[in-house]
Amino acid sequence: MTYPQTIQIFLPSGDPQGIRVSSITTRIVQVFEIPRVQLNAFLSMPEADHVGFYVLFGSNDETGTENAYIGQSGNIGSRLKQHNEKKDFWDRALVSISLTRSLTVTHAYFLEWLSIQRAKSADRFKLENGNAGSKPHTPSPMEAECREIFDTVDILFTTLGFPIFKPLLEKEDKSEIEVALEPQVKTVSNIELILEADGVHARAQYTDEGVVVRKGSYGRTVPTETFSQTAKSEKRRQMVEDGDLRVEGAKLIFEKDVLFSSPSTAAIYVFGRSANGWTEWKTLEGRTLSDAMGRNIAP
Repeated sequence: MTYPQTIQIFLPSGDPQGIRVSSITTRIVQVFEIPRVQLNAFLSMPEADHVGFYVLFGSNDETGTENAYIGQSGNIGSRLKQHNEKKDFWDRALVSISLTRSLTVTHAYFLEWLSIQRAKSADRFKLENGNAGSKPHTPSPMEAECREIFDTVDILFTTLGFPIFKPLLEKEDKSEIEVALEPQVKTVSNIELILEADGVHARAQYTDEGVVVRKGSYGRTVPTETFSQTAKSEKRRQMVEDGDLRVEGAKLIFEKDVLFSSPSTAAIYVFGRSANGWTEWKTLEGRTLSDAMGRNIAP
């Protein structure tokens, strides 16, 4: 369930590309976004010796895979300093702490475990963590606090552009209470789409982030000669190696929900050729996505 909220972003240095501190004005949790090059600046801040949990973000230069590592510490600054010396992949750290220093190591252990579970479930980033281990023993009142803290952190991470805990597709089986409590102001999003052609059957949703092609959809295994020479074709092959796509004869099957930045990019990966996704994707009523979004209406 979502509802209107006020989020504050503070720039300690005045540089919007430097350290950013985000918070929901009525809550005690803060999230620091720290570029790796600015780590020393964070280490000089009083918050660096707080208890908290964190996520390191980076990407694989060869495959383009987005990677993340989730951890916790009784002294965030010291732990980040260790990671700066020993871990190469990351270029940004998001650190979650309490304004009132009310987080304990017990909180941090549970939040680390919960974060790993949610990140694995969302499946947006390849986690560098090994075995997440079993759920740590946490008293029920403290666990309730941790889950409330996590909800705040989830919102702040997503606001800063790191939706590691956010599923690609919204929960469909909402209860009547959840539906009733949702805000009345709605945006045009989450349009159900279908793409059917010879050797192709794909279902998708058009969301605020792009087009999510659903697990179980399939496209063509063999691309056109022109497409096979493009960077997108290489990325498509990499997705097969990573297990996101699976070759089954002439079919290229989506093994998970996959987000694409635009309708055309999604259609291109499905077809294995150039495509205009705005006209190729259709709604369940048979309208083109372009028509459904009003792109054919003259100004």
